[in-house]
Amino acid sequence: MNIPIVGIVGGVGAGKSSVVRLVKALKLHVIDADQVGHEQLTVDSIRERIALTFGRHVLDSDGNISRPQLAAEVFGDSPEQQLKRKQLNEIIHPAIRAVIRSKILNVPQDADAIILDAALLLEAGWADECNAVIFIDTPLQLRQQRVAETRGWSIEEHRRREESQWSLDRKRSFCQFVVDNSGTPDDAAVQMEKALRSAIALSKPMSS
Repeated sequence: MNIPIVGIVGGVGAGKSSVVRLVKALKLHVIDADQVGHEQLTVDSIRERIALTFGRHVLDSDGNISRPQLAAEVFGDSPEQQLKRKQLNEIIHPAIRAVIRSKILNVPQDADAIILDAALLLEAGWADECNAVIFIDTPLQLRQQRVAETRGWSIEEHRRREESQWSLDRKRSFCQFVVDNSGTPDDAAVQMEKALRSAIALSKPMSS
């Protein structure tokens, strides 16, 4: 695999996917790890393990995982929620990693870069798969507004979700590049393209 893999991280609602989509000058293959995770919740063996671990109340009337109910169990900073979040990750993360690796192996060879978009990229240790990681820096109020509009989350729900992840300072410290997403989308896209070109250049082997 000679195609560089670039991870994208940020706070909850930072607009990671939106900024990447605006970069048109590079041929990017985006792997949405969060979507992969949602798909894994429909796998029979994983659904049953989750129900056994958390109780049948996390299933809806059709026997499928209720994502809002599961979220209430695992998102937050209480010791009980932290334990349940760890249990959920132990169930689902190995399957997500396996799917991501399979997707990486099947990326067209003419891609300029593979973008790994994952909310828990650093927490799950998936940065090991990346040649570089970019941090999307978006103001708190803007992130809260975005998830209120797109997901219907309250400020409290946003807080619970964000407290379930690494702090922004810790995330930023693991990243090689920062994109400021406090201005216009086009401005953020220009910065993202520059960061990606730098990441791609750094990933190329030195000529002898």
